[in-house]
Amino acid sequence: MRKALLEVKPSLSSERLLLATEAYKKYAGEDIMQFRAHVFAYVLDHCSVVIREGELIVGSTNRLPRSASIFPEYTGQWLIRDNAIDRLPSRPTDPLEVLPEEREKIVECLKWWEGRSLEEYCNENMEPEVMEARASGIIAVGCRSLPSGKTVPDFALMFQRGLKGYIAMCREKIASVKHHTIENQPQVDFWKASIIACEAVIRFAGRYAEEADRQAAACADEARKAELLEIARIMRKVPENSPDTFWEAVQFNWFIYYLLYVDNNCSACGLGRFDLNLGKYYDADIKAGRIDRTFAKELVQCLFMKATEIVQVRPDDYSRDFAGYPLWQILMLGGVDRQGRDVTNEVTYLTLEAASEIKMAQPAVALRVHEGTPDRVWRMACAMVQDGQANPAFFGDKCGIQTVLNKGGSLEEARDWYILGCIEPHEGSGTTDGNPSAGYLNLPKCLELVLHNGVDPLTGKQLGPKTGDPASFESFEEVFDAVKTQIRYFYDMIHWAYNGVVSLHSTRLPCIYSSFMIEGCIEKGKPVQHGGALHTHTGIFSTGAASLADALAAVKKFVFDDAKISMTDLIAALDSNFEGNERLRLALVNKAPKYGNDDLYVDSIEDEIVNYVADYVQAFRDARGGTYCYCNQTQTVNVTMGRTTGATADGRLAGTPLSDNGGPAMGRDTSGPTAALNSISKNMHQDNVWDGTLLNLRFDPSGVSGEKGLKIIESVVKEFVDNNGFHVQINVVDDKTLRAAQKDPENYRDIVVRVAGYMAYFTELDKSIQDSIIARTAHLA
Repeated sequence: MRKALLEVKPSLSSERLLLATEAYKKYAGEDIMQFRAHVFAYVLDHCSVVIREGELIVGSTNRLPRSASIFPEYTGQWLIRDNAIDRLPSRPTDPLEVLPEEREKIVECLKWWEGRSLEEYCNENMEPEVMEARASGIIAVGCRSLPSGKTVPDFALMFQRGLKGYIAMCREKIASVKHHTIENQPQVDFWKASIIACEAVIRFAGRYAEEADRQAAACADEARKAELLEIARIMRKVPENSPDTFWEAVQFNWFIYYLLYVDNNCSACGLGRFDLNLGKYYDADIKAGRIDRTFAKELVQCLFMKATEIVQVRPDDYSRDFAGYPLWQILMLGGVDRQGRDVTNEVTYLTLEAASEIKMAQPAVALRVHEGTPDRVWRMACAMVQDGQANPAFFGDKCGIQTVLNKGGSLEEARDWYILGCIEPHEGSGTTDGNPSAGYLNLPKCLELVLHNGVDPLTGKQLGPKTGDPASFESFEEVFDAVKTQIRYFYDMIHWAYNGVVSLHSTRLPCIYSSFMIEGCIEKGKPVQHGGALHTHTGIFSTGAASLADALAAVKKFVFDDAKISMTDLIAALDSNFEGNERLRLALVNKAPKYGNDDLYVDSIEDEIVNYVADYVQAFRDARGGTYCYCNQTQTVNVTMGRTTGATADGRLAGTPLSDNGGPAMGRDTSGPTAALNSISKNMHQDNVWDGTLLNLRFDPSGVSGEKGLKIIESVVKEFVDNNGFHVQINVVDDKTLRAAQKDPENYRDIVVRVAGYMAYFTELDKSIQDSIIARTAHLA
């Protein structure tokens, strides 16, 4: 099954597009809440029901695996502009096969949607200066084609209630409204819509039960027939009712989760605290003799394969920014419970083993670690990393808990923190709507604007505020203050542009299915787009923090401290991309301090940048009344924004990638892994970065081989989290292997690498992204 899945070429499906269009026409005129629920229900009532050969966990977004749905209410018109659909199979980033019969259906249907998508509404309402800043690669504004919330369902509560429990809650709420008013009518509409969604899911599970029965009746293999009959029984029970067995609980978990990707064009949803939520079902089954460990592990591996089946179709620019078909699906293990006790159980070990053996790109495993994490967990996780699996990523409870306290969570909620998005820590599982997609700011571009008095040298336009003639600056502090002025200006721009996007979401695309399962929404009678969740947060990003720090450190040292070059001559060298000035460029590369080497000269600049941004943007409020949370990570936006950024004072050439996520610029951390981690954990207040700091680390396999290498990995990670580090993910792979995979992708199809807060198959990445990963320092080579 794994081999077959790895050999599938991702494709484009018309099914959800056609069904949603039919539903939009059928239910037009209803109130927006029930209308959205009816669209979801119509899709479930009419879409394909697929149980693939050998599957134990069922639920597929499309008839073919790794087939992307189209969500025309969000986006899709780009597919028929300039025949973009015909370039999908051959585009360099995230290509998708398009069958001829599918193409015709898609093109014809999308014509009806012209002028109706959220993306078109958003672009029409964007101010010209926002569009210019986006086009110049200074900012990105999120959620123009995605839902405004990301979801980790409250699985523990859902297991207790079953969907019938939520239906009963909504009916009680409706019955409590004796006199309708303009204030409570939207609440009633939401509760009715939630009932429609829940009942649709129950019917859909019944359709899977019928398909399992049908396949069982035609099956000659008695073992497989028994599996199919058990699947049928389970699907008639869950998710309508509470699960009682491990198989039922895993199926419940998957079915509720994957339907998020049927409801809307979402990403960055999570499977919850898997071991904490499922441990008791496994223990009960083992005690009763209903299951053995091998079969339980197989169930988890089947879930991993189901997660890898899901892909999305994205426009060319979006697929370049987020390469490798990522969905940021996170399965969390470990950590402490609400009382502060370590949660490790047999499902923790079972799931690590399952991930290690199946080696899928999705879901990425997030392992919470703390001083009470058992040695066996440490050893298993570090052995997986040593094996080159890029899994799991390590998250420090010490920093994670304090971060959630800082953003307003209670101590119990902070102990129960989980990832919503890539690395973003949030309060108590299932209580938060945390949207990690407000937008990105290109930080090195802010210095480039300062050096040209607010004019973008790429376009010649005055895009930033005038911060003065750079030749007149008499101190480094004046330069830094001017950079901060540009930073404030563009974060203000992202803030109000994104709030306009969210306002369009609330009136046009409230999400019913992904709201009722979040604590607070039913109680308030509001979807997450209206602030229904107990906690509401919006992530806001930067790109190239380390590149900016390195460039500022070079300006400080060469122009002001050592007076080796004038500001005018430095700007001229940058504008010419160091043409005829290679000696100067090498001096900037080799003689100016670089972030990631435990050097306070530059680390203090990075610290000031990050904390300045955090303090500024975390005072914002979003359109739903929530808080903004700074996230120091780039995904692969550092590659695309690097293309629109000229040469920088750290010696970086024009058009090349900016620094990678929250870590050092690629290849600039030359003092070893401990120094790199010290720069981040010792000199940066990571718990002030409310949506986390993402760190990629790469080891050469020869440097971490054998028992000694295993201890190196473990000690490096332990020291990092002990020093209040939040997140680190490690690739163990050498340049030779990655270069070979570039030349011969067919024989290296299953190499998985950590890109950002997600894993991807290396051979499915665009070459520019592959080169960026190869450029990361391979420590201990």
